[in-house]
Amino acid sequence: MQNMILLDIETIDFGVESGIYEVALIVIKDGEVVLTEHIAEIEDENLIHLGMGEGYKDISEDASKKDRFRSIVNTYNYPVVAHNVPFDRKFLVHYGWLNEDHECYDSVRALKYAIPDLFSYSLGYLLSFYNIERSLTHTALDDVKALHELLLKAKPELWMPLYRVTPSKFKNFVETNANVEGQSTIFEGKRIVFTGASPFPRVLMKEIALKCGAAVTGNISSKTDLLVCGEKPGSKLDKARELGIEIQPDEWFIDAVSKDLNLETASVTRGSFAATVDKQRERFTKLPELKGKSVNIALLPVRMQNKVEDILMNHMEVAKINKGTNSDKVDLIIYSDEGDYTLVKKAKELQIESVPLSKFNQMILGYRD
Repeated sequence: MQNMILLDIETIDFGVESGIYEVALIVIKDGEVVLTEHIAEIEDENLIHLGMGEGYKDISEDASKKDRFRSIVNTYNYPVVAHNVPFDRKFLVHYGWLNEDHECYDSVRALKYAIPDLFSYSLGYLLSFYNIERSLTHTALDDVKALHELLLKAKPELWMPLYRVTPSKFKNFVETNANVEGQSTIFEGKRIVFTGASPFPRVLMKEIALKCGAAVTGNISSKTDLLVCGEKPGSKLDKARELGIEIQPDEWFIDAVSKDLNLETASVTRGSFAATVDKQRERFTKLPELKGKSVNIALLPVRMQNKVEDILMNHMEVAKINKGTNSDKVDLIIYSDEGDYTLVKKAKELQIESVPLSKFNQMILGYRD
């Protein structure tokens, strides 16, 4: 897209009741930056470096700041683009900063279309994968600038507008079990947990997840792939953050399946779901240098270890997978991008090759700048 408003907000917590603390925008006109704006009010400058809105005042109900935001949006009237836009949009619509019918696009979805075989689509991971030398600070202005650099580098071409489903469409599901026909592979093999209050009936959400190839569980564990949150998600959100599990709002989940499932025509007794998804076969570049080698993957989350192990054993033909904290007798260590690991430091001393997961991702996809 040549015309858009890139956006990032900081909210401190997941629920809308936590408020808005920072809003940053970059207006792109004909592919060029014409305006950069940071809307915030400092409360304690010593805390700003912590990110996530720390050190700033809650500006959710600040009329002057809200008017400034709306003035920019109305002046340019371009689509809003954000990384995980359902989350940002939820806050902005709730507090009256953004009209509910304003067109929004999710850069996460666009990047998944552009390069579908990444291990993660978090902003920090993507910056590393695309060799962008910019730290993720979780401050709105820095992060929206990072998103701009990422889009310039990745150049996604397919953009799907956010599916703004109305919860009332699902009123027939409230007092009965959902009956969803058809199949999809969008969440195939994923373990999903739902939590928090939602306008979308959980029985429907769970049934859709099952039809999309997922397993739905009630508790968070190291094997959980995705936590889908409504309002006031509670302790499950804290545990998911602790384990590094992907967290998404209900709106994101509905949007993710809307491309394949015709939610507008859903009903209890007669729901025809067009769920024909051609599953893309993963395409990996063979790495002959790994054949017959021993690889340590202990520094990856458990849910990631399984996928990486499958690729290493079945596509790269490594001889052995090591999941211990011992770097002896291994040829390569693959570790999570976030973290300062003693094992990696020891490997360097022993001249054992070690690569972050994002760089391994580059290698198996044959990515070059």
